[in-house]
Amino acid sequence: MDTENPRFTLDELAALAELPRRTVRYYVQLGLLDRPFGVGRGPHYGQRHAEQLLEIRKWQQAGLSLERIRELLAPAGNEMSSVPPRTRRRGSLEVWSHLVIDDGLA
Repeated sequence: MDTENPRFTLDELAALAELPRRTVRYYVQLGLLDRPFGVGRGPHYGQRHAEQLLEIRKWQQAGLSLERIRELLAPAGNEMSSVPPRTRRRGSLEVWSHLVIDDGLA
């Protein structure tokens, strides 16, 4: 295997990301993961695909939905170290926390 430009089969990529093959295919279908190179019985994945899967897993572990992850990954080339603010939409739900420190202090 070329160490500078690794090529992975679907099985290898799924094992690397600790995900089922079906999930990897689903992410491609949703547009979260780039389509594989090649067609038919010989498609393969590269380093970029592995990085995308790790990014998706990071956001999922942070509790984000796949819809929100798609929004975060949409601007190609952006390095995201924190979750950017989400725009408010009519009918959206927000959850607020209120911490009472002492009587009269919030």
